[in-house]
Amino acid sequence: MSLRDVRIVATGASLPEERITNADLERMVDTNDEWIHTRTGIRERRRLAPDQPVSDLASRAALQALEEAGIAPGEVDLIVGATFTNDLAFPGVACLVQRDIGAARAVAFDTNAVCSGFLYAVIQAAQFLQTGAYTTALVVAAEGLTRYVDYTDRNSCILFGDGASAVLLQSEERPAGETALRSSADGRPGLIDFDLATDGARVNVAFCPRPTAPAQWLRTLSDREEVTPWIWQDGRAMFKAAINGMADSVQRIMTRQNLQAADIAALVPHQANLRIITAVGERVGIPEERVALCLEEYGNTSAASMGIALDKWRRLGRVRAGDLLMFTAFAGGLTWGSMLFRA
Repeated sequence: MSLRDVRIVATGASLPEERITNADLERMVDTNDEWIHTRTGIRERRRLAPDQPVSDLASRAALQALEEAGIAPGEVDLIVGATFTNDLAFPGVACLVQRDIGAARAVAFDTNAVCSGFLYAVIQAAQFLQTGAYTTALVVAAEGLTRYVDYTDRNSCILFGDGASAVLLQSEERPAGETALRSSADGRPGLIDFDLATDGARVNVAFCPRPTAPAQWLRTLSDREEVTPWIWQDGRAMFKAAINGMADSVQRIMTRQNLQAADIAALVPHQANLRIITAVGERVGIPEERVALCLEEYGNTSAASMGIALDKWRRLGRVRAGDLLMFTAFAGGLTWGSMLFRA
């Protein structure tokens, strides 16, 4: 079977209006701006209005991407949603986006890989496009993390914000007779390579319980006396695992594709913590000026973060045709991975 190339043709992002600054958090918990910014790189984050659903952000980001591409919602074949904070247990946010934007003929479903969600969803959608099953796909990543944050815990409440991002993917024919996996040397735009990994044995490093989860079973995941329905993580363990996981994943792709750090025009990482991002960049040899960031103004928006960073980078004119873009993420699960695109 001849595979097709899959390109990112447009992006979108949507953020709530309300800002939560470090000064605001000083009034909630024992912290201050210097402590937060030094340890995380974050100055502020956004919060959904009480009556605003997560799907609203997702739909706004999706429409922005469609408008940029000049494509009508009715032309979309597939919508893949990435979130763990959808307002409904079911249906998924992708179904709500399909309804809200009028993409009546699109197949829609969600994937949940938490902070790796954008990465996993793009790769998932790309498989449908590469085989020719569909030709136009929307990936929408949206999170309402502030609704899952314990604002009495200064170690976690400083990190998370709400937001959404979208990418529009399209497929096109490869040169006649070519069926092999892509090589970065071919010079064509689109998805070239990816690397994914999971370690379910370390689920206890980061998790967020549902209110309906059995309390006794939850206590097997944590040594805390009470496990509440908030985001929880072992910060030290996540820090080390994230750096190793993302750096090793990026390096595997670079080795496989015979690439040097100088070949990568931009590293687009999950926006978790500036110290993590800096360490990953140093490990793989990509300097700070070639790392796409939106962390300072938006915090950690989980699945939405890489798409927001990409959209910002593109609108600043930092992505040019032919550029090699390396995406990488790490999340509870544990899940992590990377993907390489040529713009």
